[in-house]
Amino acid sequence: MLSNILHKGYLFHFSQAVCRQVRSKGLTTKYNADEVFRLNVKQLIALAFAPLDQIITGFDLICDQFDNDADDLLEYFEKTCIETDRKKPQFDHRIWNIHDRVVATVPRPNNSVEGWHNAFADRVALSHPTIVKLGEKIRREQSKCQVDMTKILQSHDIKTKKACYR
Repeated sequence: MLSNILHKGYLFHFSQAVCRQVRSKGLTTKYNADEVFRLNVKQLIALAFAPLDQIITGFDLICDQFDNDADDLLEYFEKTCIETDRKKPQFDHRIWNIHDRVVATVPRPNNSVEGWHNAFADRVALSHPTIVKLGEKIRREQSKCQVDMTKILQSHDIKTKKACYR
């Protein structure tokens, strides 16, 4: 079921993973003090924006810029995100790479999904609804979505709540 779905990671989580590795490899002091090293780490993260066919070449070019004390970090990144000696990486390039999303001007974060989820949770108003109650709320949500889609297709505005910041 849904075999044609491609799971995508988020740049935030990707960059957090790299930063955690900088810390775990004992490179935090160097990262904070050495501007060139910091730029090189940011370039590793920026590989997420490179076209898929240029990731390995880009990684090789970035590796040449690092000093030897970053070998553990680069080895982790290669094993996890690139590939080593014909072994596939732990995470396929298509999972963490967002080049296609940027080119297609698709939003990178999942804020809209989280916003819908929070609104739906508010409408359900129970942390553990029964299956009957949940089914009822899902049917109502589906009806609301169908009405909204009809309005959108007819070029009508749909009613949205304005953000309320406190």
